[in-house]
Amino acid sequence: MLFEMTKDQQPLCTIQSDALSNRAATLLADYLTKVTNTPFTLETSSTLPYTIAFAVSSEYGHNGFAYEVQQDLGHSTLIFTAENEQAFVYAIYDFLERVIGCRYFTPDVDYIPHIPNLTLEIEAYAYIPSIEYREVYYKNFENKAFAEKHKAAQSKVHEGWGFWCHSFQNLLPSDTYFKEHPEYFALLKGERHPQGEPCLSSPEVRKVMIENLRKFMDEKPECLYWSVSQNDDANYCTCEHCQKIDAYDESPMGSVLNFVNQVAAEFPDKVISTLAYWYTRKPPKHTRPAKNVHIMTCNIEANRGLPISTDPSCKESKDELEFWASISDNVSLWDYNIQFRSLVSPFPNLRTLAPNMEFFVKNKVKLLFSQCNREIGGEWSDLRSYLLAKLAWDPHCDIESHMKDFCQGYYQDAAPYILEYIQTIHDAQEKHNHRLDIFGGPLDAKKTFLTKKLFNQYTQLFERAKASVSANEDLLLRVQVAALPIDYAGIVLKYGSTKQQLERIAHFAQIARKSDLHKVEEWKITVDQFVTDSLAELNS
Repeated sequence: MLFEMTKDQQPLCTIQSDALSNRAATLLADYLTKVTNTPFTLETSSTLPYTIAFAVSSEYGHNGFAYEVQQDLGHSTLIFTAENEQAFVYAIYDFLERVIGCRYFTPDVDYIPHIPNLTLEIEAYAYIPSIEYREVYYKNFENKAFAEKHKAAQSKVHEGWGFWCHSFQNLLPSDTYFKEHPEYFALLKGERHPQGEPCLSSPEVRKVMIENLRKFMDEKPECLYWSVSQNDDANYCTCEHCQKIDAYDESPMGSVLNFVNQVAAEFPDKVISTLAYWYTRKPPKHTRPAKNVHIMTCNIEANRGLPISTDPSCKESKDELEFWASISDNVSLWDYNIQFRSLVSPFPNLRTLAPNMEFFVKNKVKLLFSQCNREIGGEWSDLRSYLLAKLAWDPHCDIESHMKDFCQGYYQDAAPYILEYIQTIHDAQEKHNHRLDIFGGPLDAKKTFLTKKLFNQYTQLFERAKASVSANEDLLLRVQVAALPIDYAGIVLKYGSTKQQLERIAHFAQIARKSDLHKVEEWKITVDQFVTDSLAELNS
């Protein structure tokens, strides 16, 4: 249905809102002003022929929405419908992208079309995301405004969560309780230990932890998600009562899940999450999660080179997720898309993102945390985060189209060479069926997708990409950053003459520092240390 917004630098519609939709309406007015170069403001009434309005409804869930044009006696109203302020904001950013053509590539780079006379063909649209909580753990998504543009939670702060994980120590701190009540803590080899997990079969422990959780919730009433989960160790209780529960369920998850279910019963309006992690990876034989309990699984061992659903080496991760989906409608997933020891190294997993996301949704994943790079930059930090956000919102989207759209908008004239590189390295990865391990690096791929012949081919593609945008300093830096993984691999694999290696190390250092890249490994190795070590090895 046609909806006219501006003509001849005059607005043809008014924007009306209330307190709940005011932020969304203000965002829309600001963007329409930029798109049309015509001032838009919020009004309470108007005689103009078109109106933009907002309606509150719970029909579309916590962060879904709808928009459509309704006509009445020659007057057209574009109505955005959602449940809360955040969902209204999501609706606006979605409308600006889908209907008007805006793009949000990075926090610093977006695209806003210039359309002075803005007339839109608007079809009724409604969407409820199957994944209710979506977090992409990249630096870009620590920017709240950018995360909102992609309808994702702000990263690092774990937006909407009171406790994120490993919360037993918060709910029962040993330095507060152990001295007077050692019986509250795990019995290990005949002794109670302050660093042990809580004794989850104890009624008194349950009472204390529920009381403490209620206090935390009172401090953060806006938080929907609360993790009630084991500490980051394997010191679970082996007392007679805990052992009896675990024996019945044939897994230490038995005592954990029984405890968590009892806690969840006290807070029916909250989502209580718990980990299936380390000693609780094996599912319980009998106990089932309560309706408001979400099980957070972790697929840390999975190969990233093939889809989890079809790769035989991923059977354990596949079976675990499918089991939890068979007994619960609410599964959470801690997924990985990173090489921890080689953050800047080539990691051709882009073709597995879509099939993996479809597999997750098929198995009732409602909360998704995609762990990527907590450091600045890294291989495809901009592109991969963009694609992950698109898939988390719509697991069935055309990911190839989104990738081309991103590259054409972000790299512009260099896009054909960037896309050819992506295709070439992924083809090589698939040809050799190379296992992509999240703790891997260039040496693992020396005989597969990082052979000297392929390395030279990648280098040539990036040289052509740089040449195509050499007149634009910003675009050139984007391409140089995209090429850093190949430079890094060449340094590690010592490809080329000594002179070429020295030049490559110097160039890597220059671009890394220019782009604020600090770490090449998540835990400790800085760019400066990597450069120093590489030069020392070369001169030894």
